[in-house]
Amino acid sequence: MISNKTIHAIDVCVLLAAQRHDTYLSTSELALRLGLSISYIENILKPLKANGFVSSLKGPGGGYKICGDMSLVSMWDVAAVFEQTLEDEEPTGQSVQPYELELENVVRKTLSGFVLADFAGSCDSEIKSFTQDMGRFKFKPIAAPFVPKAPNSVFQLHMSF
Repeated sequence: MISNKTIHAIDVCVLLAAQRHDTYLSTSELALRLGLSISYIENILKPLKANGFVSSLKGPGGGYKICGDMSLVSMWDVAAVFEQTLEDEEPTGQSVQPYELELENVVRKTLSGFVLADFAGSCDSEIKSFTQDMGRFKFKPIAAPFVPKAPNSVFQLHMSF
């Protein structure tokens, strides 16, 4: 019932909620931390921004941050952006089974019982700054130079036999 995109959207919101106030995270930083592609993160952030869950800032130092009070936004609020409920679906001639409706109600009640603030505090201690991982200028680590293990002179060559 819950798609992978919804699960990743919840992960994005929790990660943004765990950030310090007035701190923006770029899509590349979100992608690195969550192990997802930048385009996939952008596809998740677009509906979240349209529904007012996140705000963005363009330019250097810009990115995305969570909007509003984290203790008022439930996990179901985030999931409802990406999930179509059985009640919302147009009738296609197929009848909806009672167990499907009950399962959907259980998922809705469970996700409605948790808010972003519940999870943002737990991952706050695990978050490291992107600059700590990649350095101030975001260069990739330099590979160790190749040093051949061979004699340096004829005298060392003679001693190796």
